[in-house]
Amino acid sequence: MWPSTLTYQAALRVPHRRSVRVDVYDIDGEPRALGIRPTDGSVTASLTNRVTRNATFSLPREYYPITADDALSPEYAVVHISAGIRYGTDQEELFPLFVGRVWDASLQADGQVSFSCEDLAADVVAYRFEQPRTTTAGMTLAEIRRLILEAVPQATFGTDDVVDQPTPLSLTWDEDRGQALDDLAQSLGGRWYALGDGRFVVRAFNYETGPVAQAFLDGPGGLLLGASVARSRTGVSNSVVVVSERADGTTPIRVPARDTATSSATRFGGKFGRVSEIIKVQTPLSFPQAQTLAVTQLRAASALTQQWSADVVPDYALEPGDTVDLAFMGLRDTQIVDSIDYPLDTQNPMRIATRAGTTGA
Repeated sequence: MWPSTLTYQAALRVPHRRSVRVDVYDIDGEPRALGIRPTDGSVTASLTNRVTRNATFSLPREYYPITADDALSPEYAVVHISAGIRYGTDQEELFPLFVGRVWDASLQADGQVSFSCEDLAADVVAYRFEQPRTTTAGMTLAEIRRLILEAVPQATFGTDDVVDQPTPLSLTWDEDRGQALDDLAQSLGGRWYALGDGRFVVRAFNYETGPVAQAFLDGPGGLLLGASVARSRTGVSNSVVVVSERADGTTPIRVPARDTATSSATRFGGKFGRVSEIIKVQTPLSFPQAQTLAVTQLRAASALTQQWSADVVPDYALEPGDTVDLAFMGLRDTQIVDSIDYPLDTQNPMRIATRAGTTGA
């Protein structure tokens, strides 16, 4: 969650004015158009590898890019989207939602121009290896940053929270840079992606609840407008086996992890039954790395038993991965945010999808 003031948190619970701003630069940071105010659109953000954020918005006819030199041309435009609250003093408290290129600009029959954008990870994925690539950096995070910088020399980096490990030796990819980064991040038990301010990070798979970032409760003064809640067996497993291929062609490492906690509703061999998942990893992991990944994925599988989808008063400081408190129709739970749909208009709610957290291995 982005830091916010007490004034902002108090304003969320009373009538307030939303504020959305789009600033346009080129990839080198040179401004092309600043302070654009879209009247509709959204930014979607989810906890996945690669492209985690997409943005759409509409602007009047005069913003249609006829040439590459126009401000919002797909050739050059990199949009920075921020949103928050405009106070009665006309001061704004805004939070970064998106940094990425304009990929499509379409003039519609009603005279509006629709823009579709993807975050800077799309640039990384688009630059495929022109020749087979073999790992060279001594440590995995350095290798990840090197591969990103080759595609986007202007890339900046945030704080990683994984434990760095030596890069697997002689690991080779034919052409898919995105797959190389997926494999390297996975070897550290994490995923790589760009934050709302455009910085790239490698973050651990987050399946343990943390401090509650926001409470979305129904009733008077609450921030929750409506929700659906589901419990399901779909996607839930209580046994995970990670199979890691070996670079020398020898027998792959197979590392199992099982839910054996006596208090667990999904305990392997208990009343839930026996449900296994096999994860094949192309990266040659060490035994401890494979074991970490197996335990992490086991936590992920058990966290799918209860999921919420909620429409809430937009809190633009909220980020995927944050822990939230949810209450609706007498049900209450602490959940982890998987995805957010941030509205760029003044009326639509923010939609969040969440899942249960875990308490540890």
